[in-house]
Parts: sequence; structure tokens; C-alpha cells
Amino acid sequence: MKAKEFIGEALGTFILVLFGCGSVAVAVLFGEYNSIFQIGFVWGIGVTLGIYLTRHLSNAHLNPAVTLAMVFSKRMKAGKIPVYLSAQFFGAFLAGLAVFLLFSPSIAAYESLHQITRGTDASVITAKMFGEFYPNPGGSAVVPMWLAITAEAFGTFLLVLTIFGLTDDDNAGSPGSTITPLFIGLTVSSVIWLIAPLTQAGLNPARDFGPRVVAWITGWGGAAFPDKYGGFFWVYILAPVAGGGVAAMLEPFMKRITSKDSTKEYEPYKIKEMKSTRIIFVGGFLGAGKTTLLWEAAQRLVKKNLQVGLITNDQAPELADTVLLSHQGLKVAEVSGSCFCCNFNGLTDAIRQVSRESLADVIIAEPVGSCTDLSATILQPLKQDRSRELIIAPLSVLADPARLLPILDGETAELHIDAAYIFRKQLEESDIILITKTDNLEKGALDTLIERTRKAFPFATVLGISAVTGEGVDEWIEEVLKRTDAGLRITEVDYDIYAHGEAVLGWLNGTVQIKSETEADWDTFTSGFLTALGQRLDSASYGVGHVKAILENGERFVIGNLTGKTGTLSVRGSAGLGKTAKLTINARVETNPENLNALVRETLKTFTQDLYDTRIAAWRCLQPGRPNPTHRFTQVVSASS
Repeated sequence: MKAKEFIGEALGTFILVLFGCGSVAVAVLFGEYNSIFQIGFVWGIGVTLGIYLTRHLSNAHLNPAVTLAMVFSKRMKAGKIPVYLSAQFFGAFLAGLAVFLLFSPSIAAYESLHQITRGTDASVITAKMFGEFYPNPGGSAVVPMWLAITAEAFGTFLLVLTIFGLTDDDNAGSPGSTITPLFIGLTVSSVIWLIAPLTQAGLNPARDFGPRVVAWITGWGGAAFPDKYGGFFWVYILAPVAGGGVAAMLEPFMKRITSKDSTKEYEPYKIKEMKSTRIIFVGGFLGAGKTTLLWEAAQRLVKKNLQVGLITNDQAPELADTVLLSHQGLKVAEVSGSCFCCNFNGLTDAIRQVSRESLADVIIAEPVGSCTDLSATILQPLKQDRSRELIIAPLSVLADPARLLPILDGETAELHIDAAYIFRKQLEESDIILITKTDNLEKGALDTLIERTRKAFPFATVLGISAVTGEGVDEWIEEVLKRTDAGLRITEVDYDIYAHGEAVLGWLNGTVQIKSETEADWDTFTSGFLTALGQRLDSASYGVGHVKAILENGERFVIGNLTGKTGTLSVRGSAGLGKTAKLTINARVETNPENLNALVRETLKTFTQDLYDTRIAAWRCLQPGRPNPTHRFTQVVSASS
């Protein structure tokens, strides 16, 4: 993920600076541009193309001032600063070098014609092709240092504040993710037209410093850093960062006054905003294969040139699903601590975060596996309040054949009767039922199961699907990309039974650091550990909702799943050989948290003793509380609401 973001920021900044500094070089050397309007426009094109080219790789900041402002406003984690800033400066340096190599003979000819000795004060006229100077060489403006600092800070403030507004999904005036890069580019052009006569309009510490270093090492020397009082640092490095920081401080205030809620009285006169993000909820009981489907579907959607974001959900942090999906290099947001329905604001925050940071065309959200009543608590509120920015796809509910068949027969599928109640309610409210793991079924058996499911749940579309072989995945994707009939019914749910159905399960989420004195086969380790754990659960007669573990060895990983007794164990991927690894384990088992905690810890201790050193990095065992939805609608919201 870090490598992908580094490449994105470096490449985008390279494009931006190559076009921009290249246009200045063409203007200086050949006189091809007659006004600052043309140069500013080329800079804007460079910014726009840089964002479009790389926003699927990173957040396409392309500017340290923007990155730091995003961190200050808590739109991005501070841990990403080193990757983003180093990439931006590196990309800018390479672009400066490319400009020098491209125009080097012409620069020498220009210097000879105008009797300019490179490295002298007079050579600033050519050095400005790389770094910026104040006042703008060749201009008539009078610009003391304080004014230069003010101009750069103010220009960057305008740029960053505009970026905040353009990328805020709640902004009533936001143009939508498809054309936002164009408006950011136009903003850069506009600011250049305003302040370039004073300072050349740097607005970007990387854009200034990277090419300036190129000038310094290619003969301009001290002329590249002419101000002995450090003016370049104050004006072109610190001032843009300060301007962006002020914009970040004002962002919450601007958000309040530009949000859609604050403009409701004007809505009759507002052009309806284009819906740009489709959200797909993929529900189903524990162990049905939701995360595997998300992985496969995301890959296929990316191949369709769609920007994809993912949202996971659990009662506690340290979620194996989030770890797994993050390996795709996609934006993954996690809503932990409660289900979507009980933390609706957390869900909408995650939607905004994913939409903003990945410019998502499609978001796939996976609710907690023991959660139901999604139509009343999630789909209807979103249909009523978020219909302008979201297209809500039909609710898909996954059903493992091993559990679906007993439910159709009126049994409990080896689940507690109240847990089985939750599963049945999930099926009743679904718009699409996906019978998963069809690679384990004969075709005749699958056809019969599909027909029985259609009769039992006649309002739902029923499809067979295998995320392992890919069978049926494209058909399902086509359904959820074209349909908008989400949440067509609201089922009656007994919340006492629902609450007890969740409470019969103990939940454990843990992360363990593992070391081996010799090279360990981590695939064998994972399979062996889960087998040992499954055998202990079988011996204790604890019903398994789902046990999932992912072991990471650097960028490589192996994931294992138990969806019942030990015989249901499946393992895929490969973590290879190594001496260190990280194990993330999630267990949902029919016992109290204390028993589950003791059993998993004892299994881990017994399995690893004398062979591995283990350190628990995070560990939480709990019993879910009673569901208390933020909203619960009793009427279906029409599509036109």
C-alpha cells in the first residue's frame, strides 16, 4: 500500500511540475507565451492531469501543503506524512531534472546570446525556470519579504480551502468526483494569475524545492538560493504550509455553512446533483463468504475502470476482514464498536471518508454477520437523507448452503435457535439472495436449492455464486450496478430474540506478533493452529459462528476460516517462509467471552510453546449488547423521496 501511494504521489507531482516548469522554460527561452494567463493555464492542466492519472494510486495531493492540511483536518492519518512528502519532493526533483535535460542545449544558447554567466545574479532569469523568486524576475513589482510570505500563504490558503470544499460530499456546491480535478486545476491557474507577478506563485513546497535543487547542482549554485536570509524557506516552504494550515482550521466552519443541510430552504432552486457513488451492502450470517466476495468483486470492478472503496464493520477493532481487504491496495474504512445500524453516523462518516479519499464510483459495505433489520435501519435512512450523493443498490444477503438448507427445512443449522432467527430475518429482508460456495455443490443440487429458496423467499432475486471460481460473480455485479430497487420491504423483528441471538455468541478479536528462531512455514502454522483450535471447540461442544485468522509475513499473507466443526476449515493464500509474522484472529463462538478467551489463549500457548515467541499486541473478548439502532423506519421510502 505504501509503495502504491509513493508511486502515485511521485508520478502525479512529476506530471504537475514537468508541465508547469516546462511552460516557464518555454516562455523564458523561446518567448512562446505572451502572457501569464497562458503559463497559469498550463500549470492548471498539469495539476488536473496529475490528479486524474494517479488518484487511484494515492489521494493525489501532489503538494506537501495539501497533505499536511489534510492531516491537520484529520482527513488523513499522520503516519502517511513521510510517504507522501518524500514522494512529492522526489517527483518534483525528477521533473526538474527532466526539464533541465530537455532544454539544456537551449539554456546554454540563451545564456550565450544574452551574455549570462550561470551562477551569477544575472542568471536568476534562467534559474526561475526551476525554483521561484520574488519579486518575479523581469517584472516591475515591489515585493519585500513580508509581502512575499503573505502572498504565498494567502494563495495556498485559497487553494487548500477550495480543495476542501470541492472534495466534501456534504458541500451543496460540490461538482462531483468526476470533474473535481478540473476545478482544482482551474483554482491553481486562478491563484497563479493573481499572485505570480509578485512571487511566481509557488503554492507548493515540493514544486519549488525539488527543481531548485536541480538548478543548484547543475551550475546555478548560489543563484538558486540567492537570499542569504533564508527567504526561499520562509516564502516558498513555510508560507504555503502555514496557509494550508489556516485553511484546515477554517474547514469545520466552512463545512457547516456549505453543507446540504444548511441549504435546505433553497433546495427548490438548486440543480439536482449528479449521483456519482453507488453503495452496495453485502449482508449474510457469519461465515457465509462475504469478505471473499468483496475481494473478488473489488478486483472485477477495478478492471472495469471503476474506483472502489470498501467499508467493514464489527463489534470490536482488530478485524481480520479489514486486514485482508487492505492488501488489495484499495481504500478500506472500518466501523468498529457496534453494527452499522447502531452507529449510523459512523457509517455515514465512513462513506464520506471513502468517497473523499478514493473518489469512489462504487462502495461495498459489509455489515456485521449477526446483524439484521438493515432495510429499516440503514437502507431507508440512506434513501431519505443521502439520495443526492448515493445510489443505493439492492441489499444482497449471502447464504452458505450448509446453513441455508437446514433453515429451509425448518431446522436451526446447528445454531442456537435465536441465532438461526437472525439468519432467517436476514433472508426475509433481502433484495438479492446469493447462495455461496456453489463450487461445493453438484449442479442438480444447486438448481434444486435455488428453486426452494425462491419459493421460500419469493420477493428476492436468487442467484448462485462462487467467489472461489468466479461463477456467478459477474451476473451479481451486473444486477447491483444496474438496479436501484433497494430495501423494498421492512420485516417485523423481535428485538428481544434478536438481542439474545447475538448475545449467545462470544466475540474475540486479537492480534499476535510471532517470532521463530528458524525459518517457519507460515502456511503450515496457520493451518495447524486453526485445526488445533477447531478440535478444542469441537471437544467443548461450542457451536462455531465463524473463526477467521489472517497471518501476514510482510506483504504476503494466508487466511483460514472455520464455519463449523473442524472439517469446515479452509485455507487460502500463502505467507511463505520467514522468522516473523503477525496473526489476526476473530472468533464468534457459542459460549461466554470468558470461556472463549481461555480456550483460544490456551490453544495458542500450547501450539506455539518451545517453537515460537509470541506477544499479544491487541486482544479483546466481549459479548454484544442489545441492538439499539440510531434510526428505525416503519415505512419504505420511495425511490423518488
